[in-house]
Amino acid sequence: MRAVRLKAVLEDDHRLQIEVPEEIAVGPVEVIVLSEQPAARRPEQGLDALFADIDQMPCSQQTREEVDRALAEERASWE
Repeated sequence: MRAVRLKAVLEDDHRLQIEVPEEIAVGPVEVIVLSEQPAARRPEQGLDALFADIDQMPCSQQTREEVDRALAEERASWE
């Protein structure tokens, strides 16, 4: 196995085009991408946003006993 270090620029469309030296044999190769920039982070919404989303979810109309019974029936069907 031979390693070659090349520099390239990743464009906005996240496509990478590189030209490999001719001494590298044609066929399958492995490409490792090492970014000089830190990974892009998604904005964190935090627990307040999670709780707000939960508050918007519809509540179950079942009683605790009905839920327990349904769970027991489901578990019994596994055996």
